Amino acid sequence: MKRILIIDDDASMRFLLKSLLESAGYEVHEAKDGRAGVELFAQRPAQIVIVDIFMPEKDGIETIGDIREKDASCKFLAISGGGEMKNMDMLRYAKMLGAHEILEKPFSRDELLSVIDRLSP
Repeated sequence: MKRILIIDDDASMRFLLKSLLESAGYEVHEAKDGRAGVELFAQRPAQIVIVDIFMPEKDGIETIGDIREKDASCKFLAISGGGEMKNMDMLRYAKMLGAHEILEKPFSRDELLSVIDRLSP
């Protein structure tokens, strides 16, 4: 079973993603921010990490770099609603710095599962 780690400061988004992915047959773990996500990844490495870009403590771009140092084979999906910032610019930046795929919130269940399928080894 593929293990996915969700790192997002929005508890409702984590719950939604976890529900969708578990119903699709994935083992899912979650963390509330980048710092907690890096610590959890060290304990329970995942094949795929879904990471929000804008989070307190440690942002998604820094989190991608920290996890990539631990496991270069890990695949990353960067997500963001962006708020008032230029969301797509930050997502493109995340892709340049190591995210394999990007999705802008809100996205559909089918979009999510399609991206996860592409990332699955």
